[in-house]
Amino acid sequence: MMRIVAYVVLGLLAFAGFLLATFPAERAFALLGEQVPNVRAAGLSGTAWSGKAGTLQVGGRNLEKLQWQLKPWSVLSGQLELDVQLDGEDVAGQASIGLKPDGTIELTDVDLRLSAAEMAAQFKAPVDLAGQFIVQLQSAELMGQKILSAEGVIRWQQAALVSPLDQPLGEFVAQLSTEAEGIKAQIKDEGGPLQLDGVAQLAPDDSYHFNGSVSVRDARQKLLVQAVGAMGRPGKDGRVPLRYSGRL
Repeated sequence: MMRIVAYVVLGLLAFAGFLLATFPAERAFALLGEQVPNVRAAGLSGTAWSGKAGTLQVGGRNLEKLQWQLKPWSVLSGQLELDVQLDGEDVAGQASIGLKPDGTIELTDVDLRLSAAEMAAQFKAPVDLAGQFIVQLQSAELMGQKILSAEGVIRWQQAALVSPLDQPLGEFVAQLSTEAEGIKAQIKDEGGPLQLDGVAQLAPDDSYHFNGSVSVRDARQKLLVQAVGAMGRPGKDGRVPLRYSGRL
């Protein structure tokens, strides 16, 4: 009896795999759009199992040249997993994405490159930025727009302000980890005109806090000295303390 059941299950899995392998990507995204209205795709080719999209629009942001490959055996572990790759001008790289039954999205092996202009747009920064962000995460978990956990590192290379100042800043790194209090980011510079050190904390209730300090290494950079001075009064060590808090 159990052998018959096993054959039936294998047959159903094979049939489900056949459907995924032949189901058109365009039809799959049409069905997805009915459930998730803020997701749109154009230039689709391939199937739900393995395909491409010229443009994927998520929440008003465009991702270009997307490819995906479903991991067929992931369904046996109770979640749907796929490998994705992006090759756009502002966002490029790859990651593995898993969708759990409770709606949690699990990211692993994330290696993305984002232009600083794209990052500034994502977070609605009041200044124009230049350079490139390198996002390398061993793992992260999302529920809707809420970040549940993150482990990895984010680097801002060739960092610079474009406006209101045209000013190179150096390079910065944020080491991410997840603790009971929330997601912690240890932030520091790796050389350059601006010396920065601090800790950011994102709590489970979406409140955030940042404690740190900033100073200018070369006092001859008058515009940068003035900009940092506008942030507050320096302490005895010559560094301006930074304290920010709010809610995402």
